[in-house]
Amino acid sequence: MVRMLAVICCIALLGAADPSAAQAPAPITKLTLDDALTLARAANPTIRAKEYEVQAVGANEVTAALRPNPTATFLAEQFGSGNVAVTQYTFNVGQPIELGGKRQRRIDSAKAATRVTDYELTDVRRQVVFQVKKSFTDILVARESVALAEQNLTMLDELERVHRLRAEKGDISGLELLRLQIERFAFERDATDAQQALGNARIALRQVVGQERLTEDFDAVGELAFPEITKSKSELYRMALDARPDLRAAQAARDKAAADINLAKANAWWDVTPQIEYQRIGPDNTIGFGFALPIKLFDRNQGEITRAQAEAKRLEAARDALLAQALAEVDTALASVTAERQKATLLRDNYLPKIKQARETIEFAYRRGGVNLLDYLDAQRSYREKSLEYLRSLANYRTAVYVLEAAVGGELER
Repeated sequence: MVRMLAVICCIALLGAADPSAAQAPAPITKLTLDDALTLARAANPTIRAKEYEVQAVGANEVTAALRPNPTATFLAEQFGSGNVAVTQYTFNVGQPIELGGKRQRRIDSAKAATRVTDYELTDVRRQVVFQVKKSFTDILVARESVALAEQNLTMLDELERVHRLRAEKGDISGLELLRLQIERFAFERDATDAQQALGNARIALRQVVGQERLTEDFDAVGELAFPEITKSKSELYRMALDARPDLRAAQAARDKAAADINLAKANAWWDVTPQIEYQRIGPDNTIGFGFALPIKLFDRNQGEITRAQAEAKRLEAARDALLAQALAEVDTALASVTAERQKATLLRDNYLPKIKQARETIEFAYRRGGVNLLDYLDAQRSYREKSLEYLRSLANYRTAVYVLEAAVGGELER
């Protein structure tokens, strides 16, 4: 019994000392947009994969800085029998010396490749930030749509309860109650669609920040604000040219191409290998010196030099194309922001108040017998449709703002 207790205690102590036995953090049930962005930057698998790529590419700098290893040869010959032959031993050591600045050119090329990958990592983060913001906004919009659908269903349930009592007393015909019950399908469909959209938005955000970091029914803390974009087109152009990481990566790729040309030209130089030799023939010992170098008669690295020069021209053209595309993306995103803002503003400031007033007026008249059920249901339908359209328009506007932020490579909301 004592031995069993000792074993149990040892297992418990080992489990407590094992870091892998520690429980993972509990999934998050509520988070803000800033929390979601922090989680995505830390746990997004696409970002992590690119970070490891940066480490892998950066390791090439170590390789590029290494000097050639020395060479050594050992030779034993003239084995014979008796006194006819004397065995000869030769030991040779050489150290290649790179000429033409090859080592420094390799280092320059490796560092340029690391800079390219660094900017590519920043560009991946830019795209992930856009995905997080859009998914978060989709959650807020879907949540508002669910609340609106539930509010409409509550109102319709109350009206149906009153109509059922009136139909039982004979105050109204059963046809009006039937029409009201049929209209309920549209409200239930809105609620189902909103719940599905909310679930899809949560799935999208969990995919970006990490499935294990959030509960399936987590709540997004935030409001559907109406951001103001005050920067001019020229300011947005300047932001894109200064901040977009893919443009910086294209410029870094041009710098790497220039470094590769220099490396290819340096590799055309020959390398010299000074050597020292020790030779023993019987009782005699001798030491010799010498060097070895290739004769660059045919292969002078012409093909690699030509390839590097052509690659530099290709990257130059690719950067020009990317620059034109980036400015076009700014133009398109800005036009979308302007159009979506105009639609959302019209709905919010003009049409929604009027539709709400018309619904309240018709509802007041209907409860007092001034209008029929069809007019009342039509007013409810118009209010429901325009309210959902405003939510979609607001979502489209905020998404357009996020697209513009991605196009310029920086934050625009203040």
